[in-house]
Amino acid sequence: MSIWVTQVRNEQERQQLLELTRDYLSEIIRTKEEDLSDEGKIQRKLMAYLQNVHRCNYETAQEICQDVLVDIRGYGVINDLITDPYVSDIYIHKHDDITYEKMGKDYVYEKTFRDEQHLMMFIEKLAMVSRSRIDIANPLQTFTLPEGYRTAVFIPPVALHPTVHIRKFVTIPTVDELIENGYFSYEAGQFFKAAIKSKRNILFIGGMGTGKTTMIAISSKLFDENEKPLLIEEVMECPMNVPHLRRLVARPPSIEGTGAIPLSLLLKQGLMMKPTRVIVSEVRDGAIFYMLQAMLVGHEGSMSTIHANSAREALFKRIPSMLSMSMEAVNLSHEEKIAFAASALHLIVHLEQDPKTGVRYCRAISEVVEEPEPHVVDIFVRDGNTMRATGHFPKRCQEGAWRYNVEYDPGWFRVS
Repeated sequence: MSIWVTQVRNEQERQQLLELTRDYLSEIIRTKEEDLSDEGKIQRKLMAYLQNVHRCNYETAQEICQDVLVDIRGYGVINDLITDPYVSDIYIHKHDDITYEKMGKDYVYEKTFRDEQHLMMFIEKLAMVSRSRIDIANPLQTFTLPEGYRTAVFIPPVALHPTVHIRKFVTIPTVDELIENGYFSYEAGQFFKAAIKSKRNILFIGGMGTGKTTMIAISSKLFDENEKPLLIEEVMECPMNVPHLRRLVARPPSIEGTGAIPLSLLLKQGLMMKPTRVIVSEVRDGAIFYMLQAMLVGHEGSMSTIHANSAREALFKRIPSMLSMSMEAVNLSHEEKIAFAASALHLIVHLEQDPKTGVRYCRAISEVVEEPEPHVVDIFVRDGNTMRATGHFPKRCQEGAWRYNVEYDPGWFRVS
């Protein structure tokens, strides 16, 4: 229904015009009629809509346009959170409930969306700029924003309210900065740097939000500049930026259920690219077979992450369980799966986040031992606000040190 006015006579008419114009803009976004980066073209289309359909005069149409165009500039309501370099996670629980994580602590955001329709238009814009699609027929989606931020969206009917989670890249510190902050003790940090340089195969473990993927990016700062690493991800999320990096990202199936490119296929085919290291930001299923195989066939210094509560749980429970999802390893016995993983891995680094303070730290660094039978031995463990050596000298790491001319100081492992 049109509003036949030459100027807005009261606030009620103005609000009605705003809602109708927002609906029109939402339709433009949903149908991808225009490129949202061309604000001038969008504005001309909205002006024509207001003047021709609703008979608004120029001044009224211009005023309404400016109010509506705010919704497509930057990231609208949450733009401040997107541009804050210290905000790592943004949670839109519903239109009037937004929280975020900054420097490991949770906060409530003071701004909100006007209503659920406003939030849906924002979600449609995110999907559009990410070359994705979200609608009733496709109500859950994971995609990557142009800045590389991982985004997960759920809308009705699979969710009671439209819900969004955005995982941002944050400033990547160096290992030396982590030592200064107490993340590592001095000895543990020096050993960790030496392990990266001597190309030990490392598995990072921990719960959600403990910084496993970020630790891969931190580790990459220690790679030799002549290396040719291969990074493989389910969703582009690892803020890794090194020379000669090749990056492959899995693709989910289309709405028709076709065209999927799984992580396992990328890993299998990616080995043909002759990478010096293979890095998988997170592995959750049978693709771990190819990850471990890559480590075994000469891609030293490879890394990956899984969710686990301890090094022992990772080696003896989580990895065998994931190998059972692989066609290539399903027939191996439980013991054979453990032995397969133990041959491939050299170190397991356990990361944690304090639930009260939000501070992240390294819980333990453990060596994976092959003989006489597979097991893990802690090298450094958390002790209060620092880490202490257990006295165990990692012989498998020493092998890499000899090969790549890296020095290991025996004093790092001495019990104080």
